[in-house]
Amino acid sequence: MVLSVCNEKGGSGKTTIAINLAVKLGLLQEDTLLIDADPQRSIEVFTNIRDRENIELTFNTVAKFGSSLAKEVVSLKSKYDAIIIDTGGRDSEEMRQALAVSDIVIIPTVPSDLDIAVLNKMINLFNQAKAFNPNAKALITISKASPNPFLRKKIEDLKNYIQDKKLEDIKLSNSILHELEAYKNAFSKGQGVLEFLKEDQKAYKDFNNFFDELVEYTNN
Repeated sequence: MVLSVCNEKGGSGKTTIAINLAVKLGLLQEDTLLIDADPQRSIEVFTNIRDRENIELTFNTVAKFGSSLAKEVVSLKSKYDAIIIDTGGRDSEEMRQALAVSDIVIIPTVPSDLDIAVLNKMINLFNQAKAFNPNAKALITISKASPNPFLRKKIEDLKNYIQDKKLEDIKLSNSILHELEAYKNAFSKGQGVLEFLKEDQKAYKDFNNFFDELVEYTNN
C-alpha cells in the first residue's frame, strides 16, 4: 500500500499527518517506509530528535527527490507493508510522481476561502494522475481546524462545497484534525501524538478517528 500526503499549499499539516501515520503503523508493527520528498526535510529533524531522545524508530525513513521517485517506490512496494510519501507544499515533480504511484492520496485542507482555490487545483491534478494510476483514491481531510466553535461554520461550508462537487474516487473524511499544540509538543519530543498523549485526550482521539476512517476507505 502506497499513501501520499499532498497539497500544493504549505502549512496544511502534511508532514504532521505523514509522521503520525508512520508512528501509528509502527505501533501496529506494520513494516513501514516514510519517504521525505519535502525539501524542508522536517522528517529528518523529527527522526534526529527521536534518536537523541533514545526512542526506537519503529519505521524506516529515506529522503528522495527528483524524477526517479515513482520508479523507486514501485521497486520497494513488495518490501514494505506501507509506504508513506510526504511531499512539499508546492506543485513539484515529486508531488506529481507521488500522485502517479499512490493507492491513496491524502489531501489535507485548511477550512479557509484561500485553501478552497488550492483544493480545486489538487483535485484537477489528482484527476490527471488517474490517467496513469486509474485505481487511485483520494481522501480530503480537514486539517488544522480551529477548535473555536465560532469557526465551525467554515468547516461546514467546506464540507458542503466538497460534497456538492460529487467527486469520483475522492471522499471527504468525516473526521477532522484540529489545530492543537499537542502535535507540536509531540514533535519536539520525537514522538507521535499516539505515543505522547493518553487515549482520552483530544488530539489522540482526533488522529485515531482519522486513521480508522482511512483504513475503512482503503479497504472498501
